[in-house]
Parts: sequence; C-alpha cells; structure tokens
Amino acid sequence: MTSTMDTLAPVGPGRSRAVLRPVRPGSIALCPGCAQTVKFAARVRRNQVIANVYVDGHWARVEHYHPECYEQLAQPYGPPQG
Repeated sequence: MTSTMDTLAPVGPGRSRAVLRPVRPGSIALCPGCAQTVKFAARVRRNQVIANVYVDGHWARVEHYHPECYEQLAQPYGPPQG
C-alpha cells in the first residue's frame, strides 16, 4: 500500500512549498493573487493551493490561493503537490 508521503517529492527543511487541498468548511482566507476570499461553498467542491512560506530558512507564513490565481502567478512556490 502506497501512502501520500511515498509519492511526494522530498522537501528539505526551510524550503517553501505548495499543496493542492479541498477548501474545508469554516475556512476563509484572502488569496494574495486576487485579494478575494478563498472560502468554502456547500454545493461546490472547490480546491485551494496552500503554501508554507519560508524566509531565510525559517517558517514565515501560510498563504491560500485560488488554483487559477496560483497558475496566473506562475506558481511562485513550485507546482502544488497532491
């Protein structure tokens, strides 16, 4: 049986990276690409790109993007995993 961890490329400590995940109920965040909210909608299954951002090797913040905004920004933290 293969786990998700087996299929993801290893990332060294202190490197920014992005993942593609469903938007969960109760989750509301501002997309840095368009400044609109990335929010849950009951009848629409939306995804979001979540990026852990590191600055000088230290974790700085988490950013939530609409997938289309992340693409328009040329994937600033690399292709989203998963």
